[in-house]
Amino acid sequence: MKHFKGITVPVRCQYEKILRIMKITALLLFAAIIQSSANGFSQSTFTINKSVASVKKVIKEIENQSEYSVFYRQDQLDVNKKISIAVKNVSIDSLMKEVLTGQSLTFKVIGKVIVIKPSNENADAVNEITVSGTVYSATGNKPIPGITVSEKNTTNVTITDANGRYTIRVKSSSSVLVFHAVNFKQAEVAVGDQKVINVTLEEEVKILDQVVVVGYGSQKKKDLTGAVAVIGSKELEDRPNTQFGYSIEGKAAGVQVVRSSGQPQAGFSIKVRGTSSITSGSDPLYVVDGVPTYSTNEINPADIETITVLKDASSAAIYGSSGANGVVLITTKHGKNQKTKMNFNVSNMSSQAWKKLPVLNSTQYQALMTEMGISINWANYTANTNWQDLVFRNAQTQNYNLSASGGNENTQYYMSGSLINQEGIVTNNSVKRATFKLNLDHKVNDFLKLGTSISYDRWSDVDVLENDRNGVIARLLTAVPIIGVWDPNYPNQYATSPVAPVDIENPVSVVNQPQHLYTNNRFHGNAYAELSLLPGLKFRSLLGVEHSNSIYTSFQNSIATIYGRSMDGLASENDNNYDYWVSENTLNYNKKIKDHSFALLAGFVASKESNRGVYLSSHGFGGSTAITTVTAGSVQGVPQVSIYTKSHASFIGRLNYSYMDKYLLTSNFRADGSGQFAQQNRWGYFPSFSAGWRISNEDFFKSVKVINDLKLRAGWGIVGNDKANPYAWYGLLSPAAYVIGGNQVNAYVPTTQENANLKWEKTGQFNIGVDITLLKSRLTITADYYKKKTTDLLLYVPIPASVGTQNNIALQNAGSIENKGFEFQISSKNIVKNDFTWNTDFNIYFNKGNVLDIVGTTMYTGGINPAGSTYDVALVKAGLPLGSFYGKYSQGVDPATGNIKYLQAAAGGDSMGVIGNANPKFAYGFTNSFTYKNFSLDIFLQGVSGNQIFNGTKILSEAMSIGENQSATVLNRWQKAGDVTSMPKSTLHDESNVYPSTRFIENGSYLRVKSVTLGYNLPQTLLNRVKITKCMIYVTAENLLTFTKYSGFDPEVSMFNSTSQDNTSKNTAPGVDFGTYPQSRDFIVGLNITF
Repeated sequence: MKHFKGITVPVRCQYEKILRIMKITALLLFAAIIQSSANGFSQSTFTINKSVASVKKVIKEIENQSEYSVFYRQDQLDVNKKISIAVKNVSIDSLMKEVLTGQSLTFKVIGKVIVIKPSNENADAVNEITVSGTVYSATGNKPIPGITVSEKNTTNVTITDANGRYTIRVKSSSSVLVFHAVNFKQAEVAVGDQKVINVTLEEEVKILDQVVVVGYGSQKKKDLTGAVAVIGSKELEDRPNTQFGYSIEGKAAGVQVVRSSGQPQAGFSIKVRGTSSITSGSDPLYVVDGVPTYSTNEINPADIETITVLKDASSAAIYGSSGANGVVLITTKHGKNQKTKMNFNVSNMSSQAWKKLPVLNSTQYQALMTEMGISINWANYTANTNWQDLVFRNAQTQNYNLSASGGNENTQYYMSGSLINQEGIVTNNSVKRATFKLNLDHKVNDFLKLGTSISYDRWSDVDVLENDRNGVIARLLTAVPIIGVWDPNYPNQYATSPVAPVDIENPVSVVNQPQHLYTNNRFHGNAYAELSLLPGLKFRSLLGVEHSNSIYTSFQNSIATIYGRSMDGLASENDNNYDYWVSENTLNYNKKIKDHSFALLAGFVASKESNRGVYLSSHGFGGSTAITTVTAGSVQGVPQVSIYTKSHASFIGRLNYSYMDKYLLTSNFRADGSGQFAQQNRWGYFPSFSAGWRISNEDFFKSVKVINDLKLRAGWGIVGNDKANPYAWYGLLSPAAYVIGGNQVNAYVPTTQENANLKWEKTGQFNIGVDITLLKSRLTITADYYKKKTTDLLLYVPIPASVGTQNNIALQNAGSIENKGFEFQISSKNIVKNDFTWNTDFNIYFNKGNVLDIVGTTMYTGGINPAGSTYDVALVKAGLPLGSFYGKYSQGVDPATGNIKYLQAAAGGDSMGVIGNANPKFAYGFTNSFTYKNFSLDIFLQGVSGNQIFNGTKILSEAMSIGENQSATVLNRWQKAGDVTSMPKSTLHDESNVYPSTRFIENGSYLRVKSVTLGYNLPQTLLNRVKITKCMIYVTAENLLTFTKYSGFDPEVSMFNSTSQDNTSKNTAPGVDFGTYPQSRDFIVGLNITF
């Protein structure tokens, strides 16, 4: 039995019972047309013989034998009452009287609808109001016949006529009208003082008819032949968030999303189907409303309508040299043909560190130092400081979003503004962001359509140093507990350790000095014109631009810190101006000839980006702490200027072909010209082909009722990557100074070797997949297998010193990488009943990547500096995956000596090797959405399995070789011969026990309750008086629970952010935790109002 807002509508079979939530049967669409033949329906005859049956079963039998649907209120009709009925060839009138015997109920037939109501139900004539109007469709603004119009929570029902008009008498001005029908989204309107209520209904698009944004166009989901993931508006709205990355996290199979840091300004590391490059970028191309963007941090998530991920080469090849790492298409919200609708969403978030690590207190620290042979006047240091309690805080975030949208048949608009003020869980770490968005579309006439999309955002943040031995997270674990924040002898100076190394600042000093401020102003927009030249032929021209100006300032005063005093204060400023423009001109032609459907695209794309950066520095501020500008220093550093320009010109083409909606073919082609390479390799060519077979449309498959749609897909294509450093093929020079004959001579020396043979990195990919929808679209399954190989990797290869370059390296095409894997995604509507629904989405993917070959045999990356030495903890080598950890093999602690026993190499061998792998065997996301009456609950789980983490913080906090504080785990250290323990002895100035080894490799698997959101929609009757359409109160918990064996602060370790001239460490040393800023646990309370 199916229910609708207090009204029960039985259905014909169990599947229909689940699928028709908040709708009545599709037959109502025709009810208005055939009202005149209602008497004919009343003449239909029924034969029912039930000795003992419930009223519910008899009503279901009536629906099974006819086209009638029955409306009734659950609190009025006893559906469980047992009756005996034996009738033959009787009319509906006679039958219904038999069914309702003894229940003080009557019925009324309206078209194909039977409404059961109390026999004594009389309207209050004094308060009754007559309301009339017309119901239109959002598409084409045409009247819709057959729409059911009901007074909410009553059996008062009518249907729109052939012209979409209706008239209904309601009890009072507090009544609410409900407009609903199959294939349309339900709408509710408070009557209030309105006598005429016209309503525009949006079509409820079936899953297979949904339009999916693809490169330079769109396609219906049923016609897709490539591997494409779509995250819709419903999924985006279910999780309140402050950044784009949260919107895609765990929602698409094959897309790995990890925050690069827990700092509020930190972005996300997003990889589509593994890492395909070593020195070039590994992030996908981001395209916002047709215009590529270099950053997504500034995008307001509330403005996003859909996100489409092009995962395979057959779908991404249309983007050519930018598509090697996948493409993420972000479509923002646009206005619709409706009255102005405003939405205001406000929330407050409270964030805390979800975990703290135990360290030694003052007494334990003193005992360890004494054991190591360190002696100071301990009596002078009586503090017992827990630095984690001082630096971690209860952070607050305020988030405000206001939007307005609407329009008429010719002009539609969407406009929004947002403001966010977010604190990090570390003191003095924060972000402020303000955004403005305007989308405007205007139909001039049947020939011309114009539009624009404009956004402006201002972003400012205060960051803190992390992923470094002197970063705040590392210092929280190693700062000595015997001192306070300030030096008691010098109140304006931060206290430092009295135990060597004495030049290390305490954590409070680290977060306050230097004072960092980053500010970015960005404009992103486009304007387009679309001409309808002939039937099916359209020309579209788009001009997109992006401009940003960012300033990063740093000031360390001359009093508070050791280094600041040594330099008498120092300041720096980095000013960057980025500009990008793109011109896209495309012709689209769509034609159908009998069973053949064609869609053709041809176009030309030109783009240019440029950046100019200026770096200034100075020191010598004469003891001043008030003047912080870089120009105020008495000693000015040498200004540094960096300028680059990149240009592209491209020809694009696409063919989509369908025969009888069964056999599908898609072919893409792009020719890219890039200024990144010398003349002979400037052009790259990127084709793709894919095909689909909709087996479910074959005649032999018609008898398979359980499967609604079954499609096989296969595709192949080539995409490229030219994200190497600008001018990489040139022989670059850098300034140098030499002393010749006692005189300084300024000169320029070669930095890298010229290589005119450089060419594109190319990624070829094969994909095979299947799409299945079952049980009348109640269950949707997608599965894909892929294999992709990247060749001509751009690598910096060692060259002989005799060549004469400063770095003794040259950029060459010198390697290849392979990724292959399997993806599985399932969506289900588990329960759809009267006041309760339950939907589930689950995705999982497996990826295995390996370096196939590399010139130079082995690369060592991911250097960390735990004490006086620097260690490379990752390596790149043929036959190994990127993210392979490198070190010694620990065999535990020798009970006799207390030292770590390392596996010794055979004669001529290497005692170091591969000790771990940062790549998960699989990753998954699991979402459950529930609704009960006015309540909604969304639970999102996300996790990875099979990966390992190099816990570099343990090299610091379990070293026991210098005078820093240590983890509480060292309380179990070896102290005398015969001790059996996993913790070695303390050894002053001896790093032999802290070599990178298997001792520091940990299980990085985790399952995290990423997000839980509970919402409550206020009853419409309470909102009628203030004319509010919707008001929802919600609470959200982010990172509520984490299940992991990792001992560090946080198992979500994205990448090691060491300094390098390219993306090498980012791509090859993921999973290295050397003091990564951890994720926070967040609690959000919000209010969302639509009016």
